[in-house]
Amino acid sequence: MADNEIPPVPVPPAGAGVPPVEPAPTPPTAPAPPASPYAAAPPASPYAAPTAGPAPVSAPGYAPPAYAPQGALPPQGLSITSMILGIGGILLSFVGFGFLPSLAAVITGHMAQKRQPHAKAFWLTGIITGYVGLGIAIITGIVVIAIFAIAASYSN
Repeated sequence: MADNEIPPVPVPPAGAGVPPVEPAPTPPTAPAPPASPYAAAPPASPYAAPTAGPAPVSAPGYAPPAYAPQGALPPQGLSITSMILGIGGILLSFVGFGFLPSLAAVITGHMAQKRQPHAKAFWLTGIITGYVGLGIAIITGIVVIAIFAIAASYSN
């Protein structure tokens, strides 16, 4: 026989039979789960009001997930301060006292932009309302100065 030839498969003698294979024993079946105490009886008529009660459990051993507690949110104080100062600056600009709160809103808004990027809605609102308040305060200041200048020119 050469080295790369496959040897023949041995064949059992004609009289020797293969004994029958016994089937695997079947495992005992689990008893049926008891009826759910939460199952509601069908209503007496299609117009009857449904009964109140807990929802039926869909599978034995199933428990709905519990509510997971949320972690603490990152601090947002600087961003909220910017927003409050910006809104207050707009309101105070109409009566002549809004320049400083608006300026503070812009400064704290830009500080919060770097320190608290997660609170974008608050600091962006503070920056926008701060600049709007500064614009209104400057326009109000120019109008007041113009009124006094015109009034002073007529008094002579």
